[in-house]
Amino acid sequence: MRILIRIFLIFSGNMNGKNIKPDSKYKQFTIRFLNRSIRFLTVSVFVLLFFYFFSNFQDFLDASLFVILNVLISFCVLLAIFTFCSILLKVFFMIRYKEKAHILKFIADAFLFFMSIILALIFSFLVVLAAGNA
Repeated sequence: MRILIRIFLIFSGNMNGKNIKPDSKYKQFTIRFLNRSIRFLTVSVFVLLFFYFFSNFQDFLDASLFVILNVLISFCVLLAIFTFCSILLKVFFMIRYKEKAHILKFIADAFLFFMSIILALIFSFLVVLAAGNA
């Protein structure tokens, strides 16, 4: 943890104090980038999930369903990685700088983290199940 703090202080330019707040432009950029990436991946997962469910009713080819499932698995894994990084960053800011503004976003990120892991496991199970049939 000390290494992460030291790296963060190097990037913010503050090396001499313990209670010095980080430079807000670096903090804003990091949190904004993670939040926007999480939003994009969440919407992408839901749109692909919508396509997958309605493609079953429209009798898509099996190859098309496999492509949708594989993309869903990769997006769920990416969503889990980004939400985990966001959770770590928000916990760091809540503990180190006693910021309470990130508590609701922390809860939403934790929910998305667990949801993305569960969905990735379900979709990988579907791929294995469908590949065994083919």
